[in-house]
Amino acid sequence: MTLAKKVKKRAIKPGPVVLSINVCDTIIRDERTKKVSLVGLFNAIHASTFPTVHPSMCVYIALTNGHGKCKLDVRFNRASDNQIIAGMEGEIEFINPLQVVELNIELHGLRFEKAGEHHVEIFCDGHPIGCRKFLVNQKQHMIPPTKGTEG
Repeated sequence: MTLAKKVKKRAIKPGPVVLSINVCDTIIRDERTKKVSLVGLFNAIHASTFPTVHPSMCVYIALTNGHGKCKLDVRFNRASDNQIIAGMEGEIEFINPLQVVELNIELHGLRFEKAGEHHVEIFCDGHPIGCRKFLVNQKQHMIPPTKGTEG
């Protein structure tokens, strides 16, 4: 094998660059303009008890600078022990590196065992390319004042 072939064989195509990872309630795409609206952006989920099931959430991901096809994994995990609570994988293809590939992920019934920091992690061909953290918090219950002490 010639040196040029060895170098070419070792050359690794650059992975995509993450432009954004947003967590929200709803993603709307206008069919006429193709513009995306993210409704109800949030950084935290508040739960009264644990385990808890979050009824619905969406994740919008935008990627660019990709070269050809790559295997994409999106994982949702608990930061304290890296426990994966949900995930999906598939193949995406970039026609050219200037292209922006947008992913709209909708999750229903996501179960959180306990409060704490959680992550949305993105991997391309097994390599991490982006991470977005969000919190799952225990709601603090206020004890109502007793009659006559309301102030």
